[in-house]
Amino acid sequence: MRKDKEIGTDRRADMVKHPLFRETKLVWQCNSARLFQRLAMTLAMVLSLAAQAQSELPRLADGAPDTYVVERGDTLWDISALFLNEPWRWPELWSVNPDVRDPNLIYPGDTLYLRWKDGKPGVYLSSSDRNIGTSDVVRLSPKLRSEPLAAAIPALPREAIDPFIARHRFITQFDLEAMPRIISGYRGRLISGMGDRVYAVGAFTGEQRQFDVVRPAREISHPETGETLGTLLSSVGRVVLSKRALADDEANQFDVLASSEELRVGDVLLPVEDRQLVAQFLPKVPTVDLDPGFMLPLDVGAKQIGALDVVATTYGEVDDVDVGTLLSITKVGEPVTDSISGKRYTVPSENAGTMMLFAVYDRASFGLVLSANQPLSVEDRLVKP
Repeated sequence: MRKDKEIGTDRRADMVKHPLFRETKLVWQCNSARLFQRLAMTLAMVLSLAAQAQSELPRLADGAPDTYVVERGDTLWDISALFLNEPWRWPELWSVNPDVRDPNLIYPGDTLYLRWKDGKPGVYLSSSDRNIGTSDVVRLSPKLRSEPLAAAIPALPREAIDPFIARHRFITQFDLEAMPRIISGYRGRLISGMGDRVYAVGAFTGEQRQFDVVRPAREISHPETGETLGTLLSSVGRVVLSKRALADDEANQFDVLASSEELRVGDVLLPVEDRQLVAQFLPKVPTVDLDPGFMLPLDVGAKQIGALDVVATTYGEVDDVDVGTLLSITKVGEPVTDSISGKRYTVPSENAGTMMLFAVYDRASFGLVLSANQPLSVEDRLVKP
């Protein structure tokens, strides 16, 4: 028996030494390595997808409160910034709340509660939702709110946007000589006011009788190319046509209905527009890639810009942006010289704030600075958030 065992051992030793065995062992090792590599790649992919899914959740702001009582003067953006690093994602935060189907229906005095459900954060409106995470069923009872709808808090600070829209216009091509304009006041006066009479030249042949009186506020130009993007016009009054010219060399007569400042010779007359103000601005991230743009001031000589300031931008309809588009404001880092080697290095750009476009034209637009974490300057860069 022992001899047979020794013979079997010798045979196994000879088999291990056989070239075919060594080749089979090598193939098995290679296949095992490939299998292990595939398993590792699969695990990495799963972890990556999990991390991506996690990153797609709205990111809560540091120190986000568990509760917040809405105050008069708050906006949806202000409240969202308390809870989120990206305030424009508030629909995701509130979409899980059956009691806040329309975020605009939030009123001063309401209490908001931050709760988690199924691994996702949510903001709930009533105290009855305190235990929302313990049950998938939310019972709501009918209730009547006696406050008028106008008392609901707005999405954004309208007092910073509406006056600009009401008092300004923007045109791409401004040719004073070709536009209807005031050439004189009553008895040759250079300035006129409400109740006065003015005379203007131009084609006033249609049914339109009332006209806005505007004058150039500033020319908007691209800071790199110098290309004129358009002219911002400010409204200074309104006039009504009282006597139409009967000949080409005769001026038209107008009566001044209103004026926010004196009307001057050279002021332009444009037909009154029925400019409907947007009821609710809904901030959104651009759906297309954007080349870096520039933020431009509205006041000539202005150097500093802050939160809730209205600014012009070099983005327009040609860039596939529209009303509500959100942009990040970045400050380009100044080159730094290494004191040891003398070599110059570029410092990465820093995020300095957020703005939203509320009026978009062909090659230019106007936006409201919603937040600023440091002083902003003229010609700071604009990029996709």
